[in-house]
Formats: sequence, C-alpha cells, structure tokens
Amino acid sequence: MIDIHSHILPNVDDGSPSFEESVKMLEASVADGIKSIVATPHMFSQLSKIKEIERFRKIFSEFKIKADELNLGIEIFQGSENYFISGLKEKLKAFPDILTINNGDYFLLEFPMNFIFPGTREFIFDILNEGYIPVICHPERNTDIQMNTAILYELLVAGALSQLDAGSIRGDFGSNSREAANKLLKNNLVHAIASDCHDAGLRPPGLSGIKNSLNWIEQEKMDLFLKYIPAAIINNEGTPDIGPLKDPSISRSVFSIFRRNK
Repeated sequence: MIDIHSHILPNVDDGSPSFEESVKMLEASVADGIKSIVATPHMFSQLSKIKEIERFRKIFSEFKIKADELNLGIEIFQGSENYFISGLKEKLKAFPDILTINNGDYFLLEFPMNFIFPGTREFIFDILNEGYIPVICHPERNTDIQMNTAILYELLVAGALSQLDAGSIRGDFGSNSREAANKLLKNNLVHAIASDCHDAGLRPPGLSGIKNSLNWIEQEKMDLFLKYIPAAIINNEGTPDIGPLKDPSISRSVFSIFRRNK
C-alpha cells in the first residue's frame, strides 16, 4: 500500500512532535503493509510552524537522510498539504519541488472545514491549464460537502481528484464525516484513501484496517484506492480510470420524486 497524506515530518506542524515519534509512525506504517509514504505537512494554514517555504526543503532532506539510515523498509517522498489561499498558483509554480507530490504535477489541496470558497471550480480549471492536478484531501470532513456531496462531484468533473481519510471511514471524526465518506464512495467520487496520520497514538498511521469497514467494495477497487492510483500520483503518471462519476444530486432528485408520488 502507498500513503500519500501524512504528517510524519517532525516539529513542523500539528503532526509528529519529534524525530522519535516520527520513527514510531514509520514503523507502524511498515507493520501495516505500507511500502511508500508521502510527508505532507500543512502549508499556508495556521497549523503550520514553517514560516518560510524554502526552509522546508532543508528540513525534509535532513529528516529523510536520518530516517533512511535506520533502514526501516519504507520509501519517503516529499509533498505538502496546501491550504487554498489566494496566490496558490504562483506558489506552486515557484516551489513545485516543495509543494507538489514528489516534484510532479499532483498536489494536495486543503479546504477550510466549514465551507468551500467561491471560485474553487474556476481555480481548478485554471491550475489544470498550468499543468498541475489538485488532489482534494479529506472532502468528507468539509461541512458544505457533507450537506451536499454534489459539490465535490462538480469539482471532480472539472478535473480534480479526491482523497479520503482512513480515520473518517473508521468514524474517528464523527458520524457526519463517516456518512459523507460512504456517500462519496457509493457515488464513485473517490480516487485514493490515505491515513492523514499525525502521531503514533491518537491519529495513527495505517490503512489495512479500513478494509473491514468497506467489505462491500470489491478488492479491485480497494487496490485502486490504496495502491495503483497513489503509485501513479507519486510517479507522476496518468491515474487509472475509476469509472463514471455519479452525480449525487440526480439520485436525490429521483428520491424526492419517488417520495412525492408514493
């Protein structure tokens, strides 16, 4: 399995507070069957302790060298969880090796938890024209999308990808996030599932446990979520086809008509 969203980099955001904790997280990932992991600290949000983008390059390089020396059996790649701010396109163009996943075209895009900014769809069109592909992280935890999953459908139709948090599937973030995650999965609006781990205890690494909660999804689809699409993202390749996206607003409209005619 491949984990494209983690906060294993020590003392840079609200994730791992120390190198020792990071090692525990890496060891837990290996024990869970994860072969590769992307370090994606928060960028441009209040959760980040990094004040200068350039400094992250040095921090990641030093961490990777120290972690690799331990020979833990896991590949570590560079990335960022980029908060949606004005000027994000310019920052991506200026610092692609820091802000994108493994210096490729894909990048994690984080929204506020309570709403979706106006103009988000236009931003996606614009950034795609620049050659970058946004991977919307944990949309199931966003209040607007929880109330109307068709919002995400429109963003994916525009060209974005989406990534669920394993913790949402487990119920770690409450029933609303779990229900939204299941709705997105049932409407084929998910491309990848990642841990979004922050420590070795409260928000731990690991992806294998979600398979029991998602036993209604065929193994081939789970492999797309946990292996093949994450691998394509890291290798900067085209992602495998997940099949047609389903517009949740259509099923909702049909259900409303059914109830009125009942």
